[in-house]
Amino acid sequence: MVARIDQLTGAQITSLKFSSLDDGGEFYNTYAKLVGFSICKNEIKRNKNNIVTSRRWVCAKEGLQIRKNEANLNCMRERPITRSGCKAAFRIRFERKLGEWVVGDFKREHNHDLVSQFETQFLLLGSKQIKSNQIMDHMIQQAGGYENIGFTSKDFYNYLAEIRNNSTQDGDAECALAYLQAKSDMDSSFFFQYTVDEESRLANLFWTDSQSRLDYACFGDVVAFDTTYKTNVYKKPFVILVGVNHHWQTIVFGFGLLVDGTVDTYTWVLQNMLVAMNNKTPISVVTGGDKAMSKAIKTVFPKSRHRLCVWHIERNAFANLHDKEVNEIFIRCMVRYVTPNGFEDMWKKMVDNHNLHNHEWLLEMYAKKMKWTEAYMRGHFFSRCKSTQCCEAMNAFLNRFLDRKTRLYELFQQVGRALSRIRHNEMGADFSSNYTEHFLIIGLAEIEKHAATIFTREIFSMVQEELLNEQKFIVLHYIDKEGYRMYTLSQCASPDSRWEVVYCQVDQSMKCSCLLFESYGYPCGHLFAIMKVEHLKHIPPMCIMTKWLETAKSDLPCKLESQMSLDIIRMARFSALSASCSKMCYFGSRTTQGFEELKVEIARLTRSMEELYNSSKEAVEDGICTASNKANLNVRDPAIVKTKGDHGSTSNNHSHSHAKVRRCSSCKDVGHTRRTCPSTHIQ
Repeated sequence: MVARIDQLTGAQITSLKFSSLDDGGEFYNTYAKLVGFSICKNEIKRNKNNIVTSRRWVCAKEGLQIRKNEANLNCMRERPITRSGCKAAFRIRFERKLGEWVVGDFKREHNHDLVSQFETQFLLLGSKQIKSNQIMDHMIQQAGGYENIGFTSKDFYNYLAEIRNNSTQDGDAECALAYLQAKSDMDSSFFFQYTVDEESRLANLFWTDSQSRLDYACFGDVVAFDTTYKTNVYKKPFVILVGVNHHWQTIVFGFGLLVDGTVDTYTWVLQNMLVAMNNKTPISVVTGGDKAMSKAIKTVFPKSRHRLCVWHIERNAFANLHDKEVNEIFIRCMVRYVTPNGFEDMWKKMVDNHNLHNHEWLLEMYAKKMKWTEAYMRGHFFSRCKSTQCCEAMNAFLNRFLDRKTRLYELFQQVGRALSRIRHNEMGADFSSNYTEHFLIIGLAEIEKHAATIFTREIFSMVQEELLNEQKFIVLHYIDKEGYRMYTLSQCASPDSRWEVVYCQVDQSMKCSCLLFESYGYPCGHLFAIMKVEHLKHIPPMCIMTKWLETAKSDLPCKLESQMSLDIIRMARFSALSASCSKMCYFGSRTTQGFEELKVEIARLTRSMEELYNSSKEAVEDGICTASNKANLNVRDPAIVKTKGDHGSTSNNHSHSHAKVRRCSSCKDVGHTRRTCPSTHIQ
C-alpha cells in the first residue's frame, strides 16, 4: 500500500525527485494542507544567467513579529500575532546531472499546534456566488461574442423565468411549505410552524433550524429584531430574530414571514419562537419603535427587559426637535450614564430652559424613559446591544442573496445559503481565536495573560481596554467588614469622581457601582484595580461571563444532561455528529476508492441507525409527521407588489371592485394572454 503524503518519513521525503520547480512547490503545499499548516515562499537562488537553481518554502509561522509601536500602550489594534519562530521548511535544488529537482533540505518539526483537517478551509480563499448576469457574460465570453451564442439576453432571462414558474406550478406558498416540510422530515430538530387565515388563505410562517436553536441555547440571552426588511416580491414583513455570539458576530435565531404587522401576528411569532427554544425566554429584547411589537413583547416576554433602538430614537429626535441645541441635550440625556435622579435633573432643565412642557413628542418619550435612557438601562445585560444595528447589518448581508423578485420558495433556499456563510464566518473567527496569540501590554501580566487564554479575540480587546483604564484609578480608603471589604476609588485629575467596589474574600465575588459588568458582561477598570490591591493572579470566576469565553459553545454538551431538555441534547448530538462527518467526508472525497467505500458505509450506517431508531421508544414518542399525512390547507400566494408606478398597488389584488381586469388582446376573454390564447393555438 502506498503511504499518504503526510505519512511519509523524513528519509522518504528527502529522496523525492521532481520534474519541475512547480511540482516541488505543489507537493509541499499538498503536504502542508494534509498535516495542518500553511506555507509561504522564502529563499530563492539563481545562477549568473538568472535561472532559478534552488527554492525554499517555510511554514507561515516562520520568524517572529516585531511590534511597530512597542512603547505606545494606546495602540490597541495591532495585528494578531501569527508567527512563532517555526523552523519547519522544505527546499529543493536543481541537479544538472540528473536533470531533475531534488530535495536539499526538509525540517518536519513545528513549534505550534497544527490545524485540524476540518479547519484547513480557512487557510484558503473562499469561492464567490455567481449571478445570472455573470453566467450570461461567461457564456458570451466562451462563445467568442454575442453573434456566436445563438440567443439574446432576454431569451436567457425568459428561460430562467420559465424554470422559476415551472417550479411553482402548485403555487409559490404551497411549494414553500413543501420545502419546509421536507427539511423537517430530514432533520427532526428543524422547526417550522404556520397558520392560515381562513378568509384570505394567507399564511404566517416561522422557522428555525437545529444550529440556530443550539446557538440560542448558548447566546439567547439577548434578542434583537425588526420588520423593516421586505425584500421579496410580495413586500411582506420578513422578521429576522438575531443575537450576538462570543465573537461579537451577529447570529440568527429564527425567521418569520408575516402577512401583516399587527399585535396578534407578532405575538404568534414570539410564541412559536418560545416553543422552538424550549421555553427559554431572553433576558433582554432590543427592537425599533413599533408599538404593536412592543405590546407583543410585553405579552410573551413579560419578565424580559425591553430596549428601544438608540439609532431610531436619534433619527426621530432630529425630525421632531427642530432646535439643534435641544436635540444635542436630548441625546446627552439618552446616552450619558448618570443616576436616575441625575437624568431627571437634566431633563427638567432642558424642558424649563426651552419651554417644552407641552411638546407632544417629548412627553411621549418621557413616558417611555425606562426603555431608552442609559440612566435606567444601566445594570441590565444587553450584550452591548443598544440598537437594532445587528438587524440592519443582517438585512444588508441578506441583500447579497435576495432581491425584489425573490419568490417564497426561493427565499427559503437563499436564506439557507446565507446562514451557511454566517456560520462559515463564525468558524473563521474560532480559527483566528484558537491559532493566534494576543499582544500583552499591561503591567498586570498574570491577569492579562489569564484573560487572553479564556476570552475570544474580540472580547479580549475590550477587556484589555479596561485593564489599561485600571491605571487611572486610585484607592482612597476601604472599610473592612465581616467577610468583605468596601473600597472607595477616585480617578486621577478628577478628584470629585467616586466609585464603590465591594469585594468578598470567601468566593472572590466583586461588585462595582458603575455596573459595567452587569451591563456588558466583563470586568471594569475599577474591578481590575481592586484585583491588584488584593494580589489576585486570575480573574475571579464570579467576574467571568460564560458567553464571552472561547469555550462558550464547546462547554455546552457536557452540561446538557442535567440542565437542558431532551430536544436541546439531540441538537447538540446532531451538531457534533455533523462536524465529525464533515471530517470523514473530507478524507473520503480525496480518493476514488475512499469515495466509493464511504458511500457504501454511509448507506449501511443509515439503514442501521434508522432500524435502531424505529425500534426505540423515542420514535413512538416523537411521532414525526410527514408531508403525505398533513392536511392540504390550500394556502394562497400573497399579492405580488409592482416594482414600477404605484408601489402601493398590487398585480393580483382582487379585493378592489374597481381593479381593471386583464383580457386577451386576441379573443378579449379573461384568464390568459394572446401568447397562450386557445383560439390562436387552434388556428
